[in-house]
Parts: sequence; structure tokens; C-alpha cells
Amino acid sequence: MHARISDRPLAVEAIAEQAVDDRSGAVVTFTGVVRDHDAGRRVTAIDYSAHPQAESMLAGLVEECALRDGVHGAAAAHRVGHLEVGDLAMVVAVSAEHRGEAFAAASDLVDAVKAGVPVWKCQWMADGSHEWSGLP
Repeated sequence: MHARISDRPLAVEAIAEQAVDDRSGAVVTFTGVVRDHDAGRRVTAIDYSAHPQAESMLAGLVEECALRDGVHGAAAAHRVGHLEVGDLAMVVAVSAEHRGEAFAAASDLVDAVKAGVPVWKCQWMADGSHEWSGLP
């Protein structure tokens, strides 16, 4: 298992390797990428910040995912700091007996991270304005 909140660029292969297990027939990865738009407005960058306990909360979700039936490994990482369009913001990897289990567990882990890990983003718009999302 692997869970990290990082201010450094994320490496998909390195994170996926943390989830690999010889009992698994499938390894699924998800990459969340900074896109150039949101709600019809052009986005130029995102600044992510996280609560000091975000990494331990992420670790709990990764551990919970790894305990699912048929799942043998899980890993997740989320970036903080300034990201440009195209940068990786989140990487999730899950290994499981079969692809269906791996896809379902990876999807659920992504949803759990977005809902339960205190990471906030400030989106910078092309017109120079900014807006926060992810705040309680």
C-alpha cells in the first residue's frame, strides 16, 4: 500500500508499482489531470492545498480499499501546490484478482478521496480571476 500527498510531480508507474501483487490478474490506474475548463470557463492553473492530516486520511482510504474482496493492492497520491493544465493532480492504482474488481475498487477509491480527503483547490481563470472549490 502507498498513500502520499506530495508537492512533487506524480509518477504513474512508480505509484502503480506500489499496488502490484503477484496474486492479481489486473492492475488499474486512474490519473486525474488538470483540465483547461470548468463550468464553461477557461482554467489556466490550479493551486491545491491540503490539511496536515490529509495524508493519514488518504492512507486510511487506501487501506480500506486494499481490504476489499479480490483486491490485493492499492495506492494513491495527490498533488499539492501550483499545477498547470495537463499536470497530474491525482493517481490511483488498484490490483485485484480480476479487472472488474480492480475497476470498481479504483473508481470507488477515487470517489472516496474526492469526498473524504481535505484537499482544496483554487482555480485560476483565463480572465485573471480565481475561485475556490472543495471547501466545506
